[in-house]
Amino acid sequence: MLPASQYIRNGRNEIQFYAWPVPSDQPFDEQHELRLSMEYWKPGQNPNTEAKTAFEVVIQPGLEDFKPEVVNVDDQAPLSVVASAIRWDDDYFRLEVPFNNRQPMPTWCWEEGDVLRDSNATRDSLTREYRRLYTLFEAQDNDALMNASKTMIEELAQASGEPEAYVRQRASFTMFFDNPNLFQLDPFPEEPLTLNLGAGNRVAWLTTEGVNVPIAFGHAGQEYQASFVRLYFIQRDGQWEICR
Repeated sequence: MLPASQYIRNGRNEIQFYAWPVPSDQPFDEQHELRLSMEYWKPGQNPNTEAKTAFEVVIQPGLEDFKPEVVNVDDQAPLSVVASAIRWDDDYFRLEVPFNNRQPMPTWCWEEGDVLRDSNATRDSLTREYRRLYTLFEAQDNDALMNASKTMIEELAQASGEPEAYVRQRASFTMFFDNPNLFQLDPFPEEPLTLNLGAGNRVAWLTTEGVNVPIAFGHAGQEYQASFVRLYFIQRDGQWEICR
């Protein structure tokens, strides 16, 4: 169960669910079933024990000409699926489920950032911010990294109902810093990075090859294993902020 509250706004939304099978000529068997469940809870309730199912979407991608099926619909839920627009992308193993949210929501940082231009100037400016943060990782300055993540921590606490101190502790990088025999900070990449924009060009992040990101901790003794630090930024009043 993954919390999605901090990524959802009032009105129309869309969940994209990726299901990467083991590569083969037949990636899914006929009996394979993928089930996406959207849950909700009321203010003051514990989402771990009191959440209710708004709807579920079931697909069987191993069957020919299958159609997504919507089941377990709660007509009283604040979330309603747009069943006619559900789509399965066979090339990317991606289930796209649009839905409407009737409950009032905060205005999240990814709705408030400045609209960014897809340009080398934006990429270079964000690269400088990544490099600044990278120096904090090199210095193992967890407090400075958490201060840089202030917006993200505040909003995640609001979305989850958890105290900010608890969220800050969970977001901490001390696990990496306290175990140098297990995790080693990878060098910052020298090649030009790729700028990615989302949320109406209000959110930006950088990637290297494929979906790899500039800041990562290699796993000692495991050549191709790494823990990636995935950061998503907005720009407000000319300053970069970690939003997610």
